[in-house]
Amino acid sequence: MVYRGKPSTACDRCRGRRLKCDRARPSCSQCIRAQVDCPGYRNTAELSFRDQSEEVIRKAKAKHRARKSVVVAEPNSRQPVRKGIALDVALSSPPEELAKGYFFTHYGGSHMPYLLDLTRNQDNAPINAALTAAGLAALSNLRMSPQMMLNARRHYTLALSRTRHALRDPALCRKDGTLAAVVLLGMFEIITCSDGSFAERWMKHMDGAAQLIELRGLRQVEGAAGLHLFTQLRAQNVLSRIYQERYCSPILAQLTQEAPKYRDPNYRTIDRLGILVIRLSSLCAAIKDGTINRPTEIIRLSLSLDAEFISTLLSIPPTWVYSTIEVPQFEGERRMQSVWGNRFHIYGNLTISSAWNNYRSARLVIHELIITAAKSLRNSSYTNSRIEQESLVIQSERTCHQIVEDICASVPFHLGATAENVGCGGNAGAPTGAGGITVVWPLLIAANSGFASPALRKWVMDCLDKIGHSLGINQALAVAQLLRDGIRTRSLICPDSSGDLHQCYGVVNEREK
Repeated sequence: MVYRGKPSTACDRCRGRRLKCDRARPSCSQCIRAQVDCPGYRNTAELSFRDQSEEVIRKAKAKHRARKSVVVAEPNSRQPVRKGIALDVALSSPPEELAKGYFFTHYGGSHMPYLLDLTRNQDNAPINAALTAAGLAALSNLRMSPQMMLNARRHYTLALSRTRHALRDPALCRKDGTLAAVVLLGMFEIITCSDGSFAERWMKHMDGAAQLIELRGLRQVEGAAGLHLFTQLRAQNVLSRIYQERYCSPILAQLTQEAPKYRDPNYRTIDRLGILVIRLSSLCAAIKDGTINRPTEIIRLSLSLDAEFISTLLSIPPTWVYSTIEVPQFEGERRMQSVWGNRFHIYGNLTISSAWNNYRSARLVIHELIITAAKSLRNSSYTNSRIEQESLVIQSERTCHQIVEDICASVPFHLGATAENVGCGGNAGAPTGAGGITVVWPLLIAANSGFASPALRKWVMDCLDKIGHSLGINQALAVAQLLRDGIRTRSLICPDSSGDLHQCYGVVNEREK
């Protein structure tokens, strides 16, 4: 690695024209005045150092070839010694180590804080293989390297084999590392997203993880790693159940009630929202199977649940309050592609912003239930009832429009904007894989909610393309293609897909013996 000096922090356009750049976010003033999209800023930390391993190797090989035929006698030696350079010594880290480092940097942090500690334990062979597979897959997408992807799939196969072995062991199957390996296998499917059946494979991993959560029992939320794993998987599992209209496990609700005892008080709102989302999944499942079928009953239950969501968010701690940044507007300026409209949100961290989007997604479902049920009552013979129904539909439609706008306003934060770099005009934080993955699904449901204009859908497709190409997340590219094809779906998961530990990993549990 060679230090290259302090690079310019100006945007690409100002740097090329030698203009003074104020480095504002999301667009510098020079680009705004010129009415062009600001091309953004470079990551100066990466530019300060340059990896010259390949260049050193090339020069060493050339020098070695030039001296290959030179033979000299060393002092105190009767035999001639061929002088040269030992090129067998690797001058750079193995791809597997680079892949792990990339994954830690872009997907770890607050999103997966348990990874570092779990991978240090050599007994956690499944998680290390799965981590390597996911990291290699992401790097392969970025570098467009088929050879690296082939290596990633070898590690994926190895991770599956080791996970099967761990799940057959009564002790290992309850370990945090085993559950984390299943999570990483699911992330591998999200990152690669190589064919139309990836959603079924991902869902099998999630179903397997849900069964592991049940198997691990109440004690899993007592430790920091177990609590993080539970929280992450609960959000994915419950939201997928809502859009498949399936009931959640009662054990999941029981664990959600237990989790606040061991959680930081500033984050207990996550569990209160978790309980409400689980109840929403039960409502959707009950409507599907006919347990609840009267429109008036659907409206009553939906309104009651929505009121509880609003009440929960009224009691959030100060750390959950997000800031709204107004984008400066000039006469005749075009809409900036990086921001929808003229505002966006800044949150305390990715955990909080993701929780807000899960809350918005759930309320969007609630109000769509209300609108559908209210419209089915339009043939009512009571005039007053029809007026009330129309008023209810209008109110719910306004709420849905606002929710869609708020989801879009969260995107810049997920792609690197922070309060510091926006407020001070400094360098933006680089977007992370965790930020990209957590915003793909909310963008999909916002675009396909029925309350997104054609222009907004186009903006969402552009955001998804950026996430896919700049972060190596193929799921984002697949979702963008779904929107371009005009497919109106909120979920990449087939409603009929299901799986268990036996189907996913070839596990034989004690009840089957």
